[in-house]
Amino acid sequence: MEIHFRLEGYCQVPDGTRPLDEVRNQFRLPSGAIVSICPVVELATSENADDHRDLSHDEGVELGLVLEILERDCALVEKTGT
Repeated sequence: MEIHFRLEGYCQVPDGTRPLDEVRNQFRLPSGAIVSICPVVELATSENADDHRDLSHDEGVELGLVLEILERDCALVEKTGT
C-alpha cells in the first residue's frame, strides 16, 4: 500500500540566511548552523498519545515504512511588508 501526499508551506528564518550551493533543501543560518527542510515520518503510540517523535530512516524501514521523495524544491524568498 502507499500513502500519496503533497506538502507545501514555508518556514520563517532569520535575516541573513543563505542557501547552500547545490543543496536545494539546506540553508545556512546567520549563526552558521545548517537547517534542512524535509518531510519526516512521525510515530505515536496512539491517536491521543502525547509521545510523537520523528522516525529515523532505519526505524521506518524496520516498520515497513519507506519515505520516497519524488521531488524536492526549496527557495529562499525575501519577505516584503507585513
